[in-house]
Amino acid sequence: MRIKGKIAKGILAALILTLIPVGAYSAQKITPGSACKVYKQKLTYLNKTFTCIKVKKKLVWDKGVAIKQATPTPTQSATPTPTPTPTQSATPTPTKSPEPIVVPIPITLPVAPGVITFSNILENVDKVAQVAYDNVQKTYSGNSLPTGLKTFIWVGPTTVPVGNMSEEERIVKAMKLWSGFNQPKSIGIFFFNTQDEPLAEIAYDKWRTDNKITTGQPASMMRNDCLSNNGPGAPVASTEPLKDCTGANAGVIDSLGTGVGWFGVPTEAGPRSDPYRLGALEIHEFTHMVQTAQFVGTAQQPGGALQAKSPCWLQEGQAHFASKTTASNTFSDYLRQRNGEALYRTNSSNMPAPRDLAGISEYLSLATLATCQSTYSWGYATGMLAVEALSAIGGVQSTMALYALEATGKSFSESFEMVYGISWDKAQPILAQVIARDYLVPSMNTP
Repeated sequence: MRIKGKIAKGILAALILTLIPVGAYSAQKITPGSACKVYKQKLTYLNKTFTCIKVKKKLVWDKGVAIKQATPTPTQSATPTPTPTPTQSATPTPTKSPEPIVVPIPITLPVAPGVITFSNILENVDKVAQVAYDNVQKTYSGNSLPTGLKTFIWVGPTTVPVGNMSEEERIVKAMKLWSGFNQPKSIGIFFFNTQDEPLAEIAYDKWRTDNKITTGQPASMMRNDCLSNNGPGAPVASTEPLKDCTGANAGVIDSLGTGVGWFGVPTEAGPRSDPYRLGALEIHEFTHMVQTAQFVGTAQQPGGALQAKSPCWLQEGQAHFASKTTASNTFSDYLRQRNGEALYRTNSSNMPAPRDLAGISEYLSLATLATCQSTYSWGYATGMLAVEALSAIGGVQSTMALYALEATGKSFSESFEMVYGISWDKAQPILAQVIARDYLVPSMNTP
C-alpha cells in the first residue's frame, strides 16, 4: 500500500504495522515459564538470574535464582556522650542506587565457534562471503517480527518508488533481521523526488508539529539528499540547485525512540536501474535506526553515541552488509553488489578504498576514530568487508550486540571482547589481513 502525499489538500496518513510478537524483545521483563529464544541464555531481572531451559522440547525461562547480596559487616561505634541540650537534626533521605542499564541481546555471548573462527579465517577467506550470506538468510527466516511500531509514511505526489515492493514491506524486512534488539518505537519516513522535495519539507515539519517533536535535523537538510553532499558535514540550508534525488538518511532522534528516514527517489533511468534501490536502501537506513535505538533510555544521545564510541567503519559497514545480504535473492546477486562497492567506492577526495594491508589496518584502527570523517565513505567498502568477516565468525546479530553493549557503558574494545571472546588488539590485524586477501579471491572480480 503506497500513500500519496499532497500538502495542498492536507492528505497525510499514519499507519500502524500489526506484526508478529517476538519473545526476545521483552528481555527486560521476564516471567518464569514464558518462552525464551536462546538455550542456556542467562538474563538478570529483579535481582534474579533467569536461565533459558528446555522443557518438553520448548525453550522457557526457569524460576530464576536469587542473586545473593553481600551483607556489610557492621562496625561498632563508640557510645555517644550525652549533652545537656542535644540538637535534633533531620534524618537524611537515603540515596537510591541507580539501576543497571539493561539492553536486550538475543544471542549468547561470547558467540559460539562456528565454521569460520578467528583461528582459521585466514585459511578460509574464499569461504567468508558465502558463510556470512548464508547466516543472514538463516537468521532472517528464523526470526519473528517485533510488534507495536507506529509508522508514518509520506510519499510525494509525483514520486514513484523503484520496484514492486511496498514501502512498508521494505521496512518490515529490516525489522525482522534485527528482531530481539531494541528498535524504534515510532518512525516518520518521507519519500520524494526533486519536484516533491519542497513538499517533503512541509510534510516533515507538519509531522514534527503534530507529534510534538522538537529534536532532529531541520527540514532544509532534506535538500542534501538531492545534492552531491549529503554525508557528514553537509550544509544545513544549501542554496545549490537541486539535482536528481539519490541520497538517504535515517536514525533515532530522541530519548523516546522516535526514528526519522528521508529517501530521495531518482527519476533518471541510470539511478533507478540500480538493484540497490529494490529494497536494500531502506534496510540500510532502518539499520541505522536500530543502531541508534540501542542507546535509547540511556544517558547517551542516541545519534551522537555511535561515532563517539564506535569506529566509523562499523556504522556504514554494518548497514551496507545487512542491506545487501537481506535484499539479495541469491548469493550471486549479493556478490555482484558487494564487489562493486569493494572495488569502486571512493572517499570525499576520490581516493579508492584501501586494498593494501597497511592502508586497511590504519583505517580499522581506533586511533583514527577522531579523524575518520575524511574517509567516511570507505565504510561502505572496507567496513562492509570487515562486518562480513565478523558475521561469518559470529553471525550478523553479533555486530549489533556491539552497539547494545556500548549502550550499557562499555567501550568498543570491551564490547568486542565480550562478543567475540578475543581482544580487539588481537582481532584487528586478522581482520585487516582478511580484507587484503579478499581482493585476491577470484570471485571478487565476478561481473
